[in-house]
Amino acid sequence: MIRAIFYDAGHTLVRPRAEIDEVWDFLAHQLGMHIPEERRTAFPDVAAFFYSRLGEDGLGSYASDRAARAFWSEYYAYALQPVAPGLPREEILSAGNALYDWYAEPAQWEPFPETIDALERGRARGLVQGVVSDWGSDLLPILHAHEITRLMDFVVASAVVGSSKPHREIFLYALARAGVGAGETVYVGDSYLADVLGSRAAGLHPVLIDREGKAPPIDAPVVRALTDVLDVVGRIDAAG
Repeated sequence: MIRAIFYDAGHTLVRPRAEIDEVWDFLAHQLGMHIPEERRTAFPDVAAFFYSRLGEDGLGSYASDRAARAFWSEYYAYALQPVAPGLPREEILSAGNALYDWYAEPAQWEPFPETIDALERGRARGLVQGVVSDWGSDLLPILHAHEITRLMDFVVASAVVGSSKPHREIFLYALARAGVGAGETVYVGDSYLADVLGSRAAGLHPVLIDREGKAPPIDAPVVRALTDVLDVVGRIDAAG
């Protein structure tokens, strides 16, 4: 019987508020330069950047605030290289640091339209609910500002506990906080490697959220919205 649902945070419960042009405007201001429209492309895939540089342990970059800041500064510097090839590396890293701090502000995030409704439904069902996320210590004020913490029994940020997904330790820590067993818990996230494989390795029931319907077929339930997760819980309970 499922007694708990744990959730990833970024791109599962909340998303960045700013459009890509606003981000580029911020970086252009930090660098003191004009960035033309044709160079304002989408940023490189973050997961690919993690794993191509650091392998499966790439998400270990979230095991502390210092490590997370260092990673994101490097990532933004990498993304800025094509638009600012002549600038000193120190200036580019400084702009990346400023953007990292910008994203630490609650105002730069917003819940998905169905987030609060889904969490209220889970609370009404009597389920334990918690967040288990690769994030810095700024996660709690972000979730609190958007009234998500009132529907959660706990929040676990990797930088606070010193362990990050896909490693089992962060999930085991959350299970102990919740007072539930792994087989009694569903974990919902948007990353196959970090969330599906990571939570399954710790014995939880993984669910992938794929709002755009672009994920290939995988060996786990896939939902398009958080409000669909309780249907998965019902199927798991029915299957015994």
